Amino acid sequence: MATSLDHFWGSPDQDSGSVPPVEPADLRSVWTMQNDIQALRPGEQIGISADSYKRACGPEADVRAVYERVSLLWLLRESEILATWVHDGVPDDAVFDVAATIPMSRMQRGVVYKEPPFDIDEFIKQVEKRTQS
Repeated sequence: MATSLDHFWGSPDQDSGSVPPVEPADLRSVWTMQNDIQALRPGEQIGISADSYKRACGPEADVRAVYERVSLLWLLRESEILATWVHDGVPDDAVFDVAATIPMSRMQRGVVYKEPPFDIDEFIKQVEKRTQS
């Protein structure tokens, strides 16, 4: 029986390969939605429904890809890698622009990774280039 999460996460045969590029506006919208919800329960771990992610994205968005890309932005923010480009808790447009399109491998459920699924040095280089223009 299919659930809304099946549609959100896709089938197991879609668990490998690349994460498709997304629209930067969808990343920003999901970031804002997550931030707003987290502000209601500071310091708590919370669950957000797949429907909330769908509503935060445009109608043609690959919601799973948006989720995967924005989740990595949250991790980078926690590690202070983005500190230069985060103001009042929100990344600069350059961060969303690069995160939306940088080549990225899909992470598989249940696998522990020691590094991000994209070239972090290239990510930083591209963000720096966009902010210097």
